[in-house]
Formats: sequence, C-alpha cells, structure tokens
Amino acid sequence: MEQFLGLPPDGSAHGPAIDQLIAIIHWLMLVLFVGWGIFYVYTLIRFRKSRNPAASYAGVKSHLSNYLEVGVIVIEAILLVGFSIPLWSKRVDKFPEEKDATVVRIVAEQFSWNVHYPGPDGRFGASSIKLVDSDNPLGIDRNDLDAKDDITTINQFNLPVDRDVIIYLSSKDVIHSLSFPAYRVKQDAIPGMSVPVWFRPVKTTDQIREELTHTYSVAGAMKKVKMLALPQPTGVAVSRGMNMADMVLVMEYADTAGTSIVAKGDHLTQENMDKLADAGVHEVMARRAANMDKYVVLEEVKDSTGAAAVAMHDVLLEETVTTLVMMGKKEINARLSANMETFVVMKEYTDKSGTEIAKKGDALEEDVITKLASAGIMEITIAPATPTEIACAQLCGLGHYKMRGYMTVQTPDDYKKWYDEQEAAINPPSAPADTTQSASTTTGTTQAN
Repeated sequence: MEQFLGLPPDGSAHGPAIDQLIAIIHWLMLVLFVGWGIFYVYTLIRFRKSRNPAASYAGVKSHLSNYLEVGVIVIEAILLVGFSIPLWSKRVDKFPEEKDATVVRIVAEQFSWNVHYPGPDGRFGASSIKLVDSDNPLGIDRNDLDAKDDITTINQFNLPVDRDVIIYLSSKDVIHSLSFPAYRVKQDAIPGMSVPVWFRPVKTTDQIREELTHTYSVAGAMKKVKMLALPQPTGVAVSRGMNMADMVLVMEYADTAGTSIVAKGDHLTQENMDKLADAGVHEVMARRAANMDKYVVLEEVKDSTGAAAVAMHDVLLEETVTTLVMMGKKEINARLSANMETFVVMKEYTDKSGTEIAKKGDALEEDVITKLASAGIMEITIAPATPTEIACAQLCGLGHYKMRGYMTVQTPDDYKKWYDEQEAAINPPSAPADTTQSASTTTGTTQAN
C-alpha cells in the first residue's frame, strides 16, 4: 500500500497505524469516486431527453441515495471516532517519561532548523534574546552552569533508534511545519509557543535507505549526448557607456602601468567597458556567453605539453569553455548533466582492471557516471543519500526550498559516538598534568632533605 500511495518507507512505531488510516480513507474515496461516477453515468442514460421528453416535476421517489449518504456518514464517523481520535489521543496524551527518552529542542527560523540537546546533565541551559547572533542563533548563555555542556546543531538532527524522542518545537519568526515523512511526524511550529511532539524511531537511516534501493540506467544518461558548437572569440570595439554583458572576455587586460583592469572570464558590462576605455584599450577579444553549465564533457582535451587541460567529466562552465576555445576547439562532445548528486551508490563498482570506480555510499557525481559508462557498466544500484531528511511543509517565504535539514537515526553505539564528538568539541578534555616534571621536582626535594 505504501508503494501504491507513493508513501516513503515507514520507520516509526506509530507509522503502521497512520498508514492503515491513510489506506482506509483512500479506499473509501475510491469507492465513492467509482460509485458516484457510475451513478452519474446511469442518470445521464436513464433520464435522457429521448426517453423523457416531458419534464417530471415529482422527480425520483426512491430513497436509495439517502441511504447511501447515511452510509457514507456512518463510515466517516467510524473513521473519526474509531481510528483518528484514538490515534491522535495516544500521540498527545500519552507522552513517555523524559528520563527514558531523548529530549531535544528544535527552533525553526527562515530558513534553517536549530537543534538544541541538553547535554550530559540532561538540563537545558538558559538562553536570552540579547545573545542571539549568527554564531549563537539560539542565544544560549554559556555562562550558565546548565548550558556549558549543551550541544547545538543547525540542520543536523541525530537520534538513536528504538528510543522515544520528545521534541519541544518553536519558531523564531513565522509559522513553519516540521516534517519527518519517513517517520510519519508533522507538527507546526508556532512563534511564541513550545509545542511538544514525540515518536519512537524503529529503523535507522541506513535501513530506510536500503528499502529505497533501486536501479539507475547509466545508459539512459549517456544517450543524452551531442556535439556542442563552442562560441568563438572575436574582436569587440570598446566604447564608453556601452553594455555588452552577454560577452565574456577570453583574456586579461591591464592599464599602461601593468595593473589588471579586467580578468579573463569577466563580462563586458558597462562598468568594465568604462574601465577599459579609461585605460586606452580600444578593442578586446571576447565571445558570447555559452550558458552550457548543464553539460558534461565526454572527451579529454590536452594542451600543447600533453597535460590535461579539460578532463573527460568536467562541467562546461564558462571558464572551461574559454579554455577550450583558446585552444582552438570549435565543438566538443558532451552530454546533459544527470543531476544525481543527491543519490549514493549502493554497491562497489570496478572497471575491467579491478580499479575502483565507486564504493558503497559514494555520491553519484558526474565523473562517476562517466567512468561507469567508460567501463561498460550501464546499470547500477542507487538510493537517496538523505532518505530521512527534515522538511518544512509550510510555505514560509521565497527561500522556503532551502529549509531542509539532515536527520540521521543511528544505532545506540553510533549515536553515542556522535554525541561524544559533539560534546568534546564544546568542552575539550583538559590536558594531563606533566607527571615527569612533577616526579623530578619531588625527587629533587627528597634529595635536598
């Protein structure tokens, strides 16, 4: 049912009950859609004009539709009273004990998630709005004894598996909506309020990633190949006040004193035109902006010394295009970028000589795709790099799409290791005393006595 409805894998203890309710509602909607559709077609045929030339002001006298409507109301009442309310009640009334749970604060702001752990002492330290700045977004007072061991992260939320989690959610600015789709958690963050929410993760991020494993066609990516014509350099007359921002310089220009005015790759904006005119430059070599950064080079290009000037997997940035045209290249073999960097390889892949191309967990970057194709590997196994992300389900501004974080559910040992690393970064262990010097001092004192 998860796959049929397009739901992500479920990793929480309460997830099956949520999914069951979603499935029942969808089945009901399907029955209603099909039923009312059939009824609509029936009425079109049954009461067509050719069969009923005269209007009937009495209408249908059967009460079947009333019975159907009552039946729908009963089913919806059962869903509400028998499923939804008990499920919601359990989530809001039966909170676990804090001593047996992982307790954190999450404070939302445009456009990031601030996560606050209470530290080994289990107590959140004091905070003040006067201390809020870019380095201390939560305004934590590190002079407070309870705050000295507090751990804070931005857009990074780590949790241990098989342990209840209690989150106290708030917002610094506008309404946000905290969402963990893979753990069936969604809660609005309201400015001025601390809203508690809890759940129990029963699957790690690695386990959910394994469930999302699927094949990827390298051959499909390599089909999007073409020979691209490169814009050639030409002489452009310099004139004060002129704006030719679509032209890119292919070399650097300096004034009579040798000071650089404009650099290779700069656009011929009005400001740069004025600088060149003031320096007495009358003509420059430039080319049209290529705008080919969606393509990846599929051939290696070497300079006169035999060194690689452009690698086979380089993206066609403007700098790369300039390098190619200045070497006399008029066209280049390239393919459309796959944009698969948010996925990771789920197996190890090597070429025919046994040289490693990618190991499990490596990002599926453009150079990896090119190397796989060169090795004749046309289908691979991949999965999302961050299957358990933090998402905001509330449109909170133009930069809303940036408000995504990384949620990592780990084994207890891995979580402890991460937690200890964070704690050590805040409170580094003190250096051990110089026992050698102490011993020598003690010996000298003894001899003197």
